[in-house]
Amino acid sequence: MLNDKLHDQKLIYDLDKIEEKEEYTFEITWEKLDTPEGVVDIVKPIKIQFDITKTSQGYILKGNLKTTVKLVCSRCLKEYEQDINGEIEAYYIDDRLQDIFTKNEKLETLDNIIFYSDMKVDITDRIIEAIMMEIPEKPLCKEDCKGLCPICGIDLNENPDHKHEEQYIDPRMAKLLDIFGDEE
Repeated sequence: MLNDKLHDQKLIYDLDKIEEKEEYTFEITWEKLDTPEGVVDIVKPIKIQFDITKTSQGYILKGNLKTTVKLVCSRCLKEYEQDINGEIEAYYIDDRLQDIFTKNEKLETLDNIIFYSDMKVDITDRIIEAIMMEIPEKPLCKEDCKGLCPICGIDLNENPDHKHEEQYIDPRMAKLLDIFGDEE
């Protein structure tokens, strides 16, 4: 999988070195990201800012990231760039406490709980999640994108006055029109 290649030593942190709270700010460059909707091009470096805070049960990671991705509009099928401002959040808890968390139904349903065993955490997956959460299911190049003409496929954003002289009837539906007539 494409995302497996994104893991980098720069994104692995040793929790033993965090006494109370550590802040991190840096940039990474990824070219592509594999998402459920397909591969997304990342066109600008990912700017990441976060801190890791030590607590009595583990560590809390909170931060944000910014980048720009290239998407395809779901209406007009043109590529466009969209800014991404994602939140990074995770709770790292010692593996030895896993039984306590899995037995308690309220705690079991909490998102972003990650159990660690060797005092090192890799935040690559948190970054991937933060970007993917900001990519819309149905990307639009602009809110009022008119899309494509369903008959001929012409871009209605570029040709807003486009019309067909005759009403187009799908040949598969023509028989229904014969049966029911033109009831509008």
